[in-house]
Amino acid sequence: MRPTRRGVGVLLVAAAAVAVASRFGQQALGAVAGPLLVGFVVAVGQVYFAGTPTVERSAPRRGFPGEHRTVELTVEGSGVARLTDRLSEGLGGDSTARRSLPATVRYDVSYDRRGEHRLGPVDVALTDALGLVVSKTTVDATGDVLVYPSVYRVGGPDTFVQTLVPETEDRQAFDRLREYVPGDSLRDVHWKSSAKRDDLLVKEFADQRSDRGLLVVAEADDGHDDEMAAAAATVAMGALETGLAVELTVPGGTVGSGYGDTHRTRLLELLARTPAGETGRADDADVLVTADEGGVTVTVEGHRQTFEDVTTSRDNPLAGEVGA
Repeated sequence: MRPTRRGVGVLLVAAAAVAVASRFGQQALGAVAGPLLVGFVVAVGQVYFAGTPTVERSAPRRGFPGEHRTVELTVEGSGVARLTDRLSEGLGGDSTARRSLPATVRYDVSYDRRGEHRLGPVDVALTDALGLVVSKTTVDATGDVLVYPSVYRVGGPDTFVQTLVPETEDRQAFDRLREYVPGDSLRDVHWKSSAKRDDLLVKEFADQRSDRGLLVVAEADDGHDDEMAAAAATVAMGALETGLAVELTVPGGTVGSGYGDTHRTRLLELLARTPAGETGRADDADVLVTADEGGVTVTVEGHRQTFEDVTTSRDNPLAGEVGA
């Protein structure tokens, strides 16, 4: 505990008043010093007996780089406190607030880069009502938040398949002809058969994609792990959208083949945490993602493309959908 600048000023004024009063007999100045000193002693007592505040936090939802979340701190105690929630590198925001306790503090945190980041501890500067003394402490109220890698658009499911998963066979096995319904693609219209009838007929295919798996392998040189993770996430999420079962191997580990929202979350969790490095499975990959100082490339069946050529937009198709 120590006096603030205001507290130091009060003590100096009181000391000067006492000195002048004792030397020149100015009793009025002595009367001024008394209340100032009493006020300072009361301030010391307020801060001393207030003790250390307690802080509880609500964990913000997960998200992607560029998104914002709300952090909530519930602070119990007394006095006036200046609270600063420490943010690890990769997070941003104005996390400092001044409140009379008890209080609930909310602020927006920005997700600047992928990874597992730490919130807290909380630095507390506790003062009395007049701001004469301050006691500084750190409350060990911490929490973690996971920021997924960026995900970009690769067009629709058909675009993804044509771009990243070229098939040597027909995209699907022909099943039968049926009547056209709104929403059917005109490329599936069987014009020769339709010409013999008044109705349009479309070709229906037996979808075999759900039985097909895709192994995505991603590797990166040191310092290029974020680019690798973003490209691998884009490829994996696009493959899941087409109905393909996705297996992912990165330097940080492997997630086995699977489908669905839960599997999507597992893939994103791994990609949020993976470092740079090699996997030893590059030769087994259906889709190989590599990142180095020359850029990010995506290789499918020996055909190598830049990641920029694969994506159609830097908009995140999962923004706001994945955050639990």
